[in-house]
Amino acid sequence: MSASPEGTSALAVPQARLGHESSLWPSGNRARWRGQIIVLALLLVGTVIRLPGIGQIPAGLYHDEAQNGLDALGVLGGDLRLYFPANNGREPIYIYLVAAAIAFVGRSPIAVRLPAAYAGVLTLAATYRLGQVLWGRRAGRWALSVLAVTLWHAHLSRIGFRAVLLPLFTALCLAQGARAVRSGQSRHWIAAGLIYGASWYSYMAARFTPIALAALILYALAYHRDEARRLGRGLALAAGAALIVLLPLGIYTLRYPDVVLARSGQVSVFSEVIHGGQPWRTVLRHTLATAGMFTVRGDRIWRHNLALRPVWEPALSLVFILGLGVALARFRRDAAAATVLLWTGCMALPTLLAEDAPHFLRGVGVLPAAALLPAMGLEWMATRTDKEHDHSPQVVGHRAYSHVFRIALRSLPYIVLAIGLASTTYDYFVRYRFAPLASHWFESGPVQLAGHINALRGAGWDGDRMLRGTGDRATVAIDAQLWDTWAALPFLVPSAGVQVLPAYQPPPDGRTVAFVVWPYREWEPDVLPYLPHPAYLRVERGPEAQGDRDPHPFTIATIIVADALPEIPPVVATFEHGMMLRAALVKADPGSETQVALWWDAADAMSTDYTVFVHYLRNGARIAQHDGQPGLGHLRTTFWRPGDLVMDLHPLPAVDPQPGIDTLLVGLYEAASGAPARVVSANGQAASDAVTLPVIIMEQP
Repeated sequence: MSASPEGTSALAVPQARLGHESSLWPSGNRARWRGQIIVLALLLVGTVIRLPGIGQIPAGLYHDEAQNGLDALGVLGGDLRLYFPANNGREPIYIYLVAAAIAFVGRSPIAVRLPAAYAGVLTLAATYRLGQVLWGRRAGRWALSVLAVTLWHAHLSRIGFRAVLLPLFTALCLAQGARAVRSGQSRHWIAAGLIYGASWYSYMAARFTPIALAALILYALAYHRDEARRLGRGLALAAGAALIVLLPLGIYTLRYPDVVLARSGQVSVFSEVIHGGQPWRTVLRHTLATAGMFTVRGDRIWRHNLALRPVWEPALSLVFILGLGVALARFRRDAAAATVLLWTGCMALPTLLAEDAPHFLRGVGVLPAAALLPAMGLEWMATRTDKEHDHSPQVVGHRAYSHVFRIALRSLPYIVLAIGLASTTYDYFVRYRFAPLASHWFESGPVQLAGHINALRGAGWDGDRMLRGTGDRATVAIDAQLWDTWAALPFLVPSAGVQVLPAYQPPPDGRTVAFVVWPYREWEPDVLPYLPHPAYLRVERGPEAQGDRDPHPFTIATIIVADALPEIPPVVATFEHGMMLRAALVKADPGSETQVALWWDAADAMSTDYTVFVHYLRNGARIAQHDGQPGLGHLRTTFWRPGDLVMDLHPLPAVDPQPGIDTLLVGLYEAASGAPARVVSANGQAASDAVTLPVIIMEQP
């Protein structure tokens, strides 16, 4: 190719084609430094949206993320793979990055998601470079600004999905390709080919990039034929470099096509399971849904998006439409604008041709090219206001404009970006962060359970931080159904640190024992005979989960813990048959249920099951009540052994405790007959059917 470094080729797209460097950016070193400071500031804004709270916002760790962590643990153990077949097959780059993160920060959600944050920030920088190569530094800054405040990419940068890598490779590859066309230098062609080949190791949507590249070549032959003929040598260099990188993956695919290609067939719109006998109607519907995802209605899946939120809020949607119009108007003469349009359209095919369109993971290949369209709209606006500034300050086209109006007009692009930043910040860190479905769809319940198990063990990630203990504080046994169902459990909890039921070996005396069981099976025979006595016994209701197709949340575990006996408080009431109430405390969290915690022990073994009742009284009037057998129904009084201390939780509707005014009325009655257990006085005489106690607030840990 004979194009000069200044870009005389039509395909090279001289930077003046889209706009010009505004007088807002003075010439010389001062302008260059100012531009660099602005770029750094924009990168900082993008980083602040993507990095803080990376392991906790959003809450949880979806099983696809956890599986990446499990495979990364295998990598650290020496299991090096070119392609990871588990979980429908996955490309390797992200898993190796997770392995590096685990080596530094340990087995935790942050280790799985940290590579995504860094990839997201690097994508911002690469997008600036892409815009700069295509149209100049100011266009690069507009592109960086748009992507920095785009919720879709911000969220993608905070979750541990390998899809986050494809926009990075896209920006790097397109920028190198544009530089190669502009300069004709072999090193840029080779770099573009190497990056392109590597992109196939990032995410499966890269398989649609040959369609985009073919569209670009056909465009060049149709509208810039003379220049396109000069690109043959460079394209050959790029293709050769790409093939070298792709060769190992190609060989693997030929050997194991069922592993690499299985997922594509499962989600294809041409599968009868998906189109239901109407393939072309489904394609049309998906086409409209995909076209509307930028401005009308986005992905409905809570793992990918604030459900149904379009890619851009109304202000950026308008400049996206404006930029789309600008790109279409310049399609024939401006190769850069055509590249943006063709790449965006072709890389929308993975979501258009699959189920659940629009699907923000499958459609991720449109980024960052799609972000250049609002950037073109902003640049068009800025260029027009620059021209307005160059006219007379008093009269333009026989119409008077005030100085204030001109300032407001020139500020309009920045106002649009400020609105986009505010919208993304509020939608993500307020609406999305506290949305129950977002938490459930990221499987926060199993992650909380894993943190609780590690807290019992005294080692590993406890839900907040890494514990550096030896992990022998407690013996934990967990149901095989839980262990096999939720990938977060074996990732966050080392298998050497737990026993999997029904197999169980009692620990040495004195160690805490905890059983984590699936609540919806008959687990008592596998647990109750192995609880040590005497012990401090308690039963806890585990966290909740709600899958994609579950109508309501459900409790995923019951946790039975036997601790060494603590210092036992004095008796506050003695009931018949030697049942002693040691303490009663109230735990109240604003906006949630109130719990009354009772501590019981018994002087003798009992042959009768009793139900405990708790009445919450205010000025003597009952305002809440709960009846239930001790230990959430699992530590029945016939199970009590002398010397055990039993914690008994009773949930009540939310009340605002008022100590000094409120009281508790606590008693027991036979589960079968309803006959009460009488309170026994100090001289051994039956006194009443219940005991009245003051409300004492439980101190929060």
